[in-house]
Amino acid sequence: MKINEYNNNIMQMQMQFNPIKNYNNFLKGNASFEVNNNFQNDFDRMLQNEIDQSSEKEKLKNVYSPVEAFMEALRAGVSNGLNDVNDKRVYSDNLQEAFARGEDVNIHDIMIAAEKATLSTQLAMQIRNRVISAYNDMKNMSL
Repeated sequence: MKINEYNNNIMQMQMQFNPIKNYNNFLKGNASFEVNNNFQNDFDRMLQNEIDQSSEKEKLKNVYSPVEAFMEALRAGVSNGLNDVNDKRVYSDNLQEAFARGEDVNIHDIMIAAEKATLSTQLAMQIRNRVISAYNDMKNMSL
């Protein structure tokens, strides 16, 4: 009879012992255990970007030839690049207009944004010139 009581006590102790729950209770007071809300937003944004990229990859798989896939990737790259150049130019213009209206805008930020816009525009022009040059070279090749 004492053996059964002993076994029952052991089983009850084993059922109460939950190392994960004890460890979580220990961590709850620490700052490293608490998740920042910005982290959740960043995680959601990264997840959405991954979904968007996978859908772009699926679109490329559905085209019929490697040439079409290359052309679609080239179109997407050029489009994204030009949109980035435009965004930099618009941001620079908005900062300059805010400064002209007398808003509290740091002059260093205005100059940096203007220089980024100028450099990205110059880079886009150089890429355009190189593409045109390569096209003319290929057009003048004799086969």
